Amino acid sequence: MPKGSGVDADAGARRFAAGGRAADFLGGLRRGHGGTIARVPAPLPLPVTYQFSRACPSHEEGLQVLREASRASGVALEVEVVEVLDDEAAARLGFPGSPTYLAAGRDLFPREEHGALPMVDACRAYARPGGRVGPLPHVDDLAAALREAARGAVPA
Repeated sequence: MPKGSGVDADAGARRFAAGGRAADFLGGLRRGHGGTIARVPAPLPLPVTYQFSRACPSHEEGLQVLREASRASGVALEVEVVEVLDDEAAARLGFPGSPTYLAAGRDLFPREEHGALPMVDACRAYARPGGRVGPLPHVDDLAAALREAARGAVPA
């Protein structure tokens, strides 16, 4: 401690070395401390849009997978559920198929464009473990994508 600070750290250290309590040592250092401990705010929930079409039978299960992935990733979500009702809405949204998971407006599973027009009855296919393809992402893959998105690293 600088001289003239009003804190005698050496005296506290001498008491501690002589068998005193740790509080005796720290007591000298605590004088002059404002006593305020800053709270770290909880992270805001990640905004996720779940787009789906009833034409694809996995739409209800897809929302459940999103909930499971949120729990598995430890990422709190603020979910907006958007049902795509017709081809006009699909085109306006750039809907690649049902279900689609967007974090901050960006697809968590981006894919190459094949020039096909977005259609309401388009069912999406996701890569699954073991080289398979399925109508939903694996929970672990979605959890990893949510963690990346929460860190601000949503795929381009």
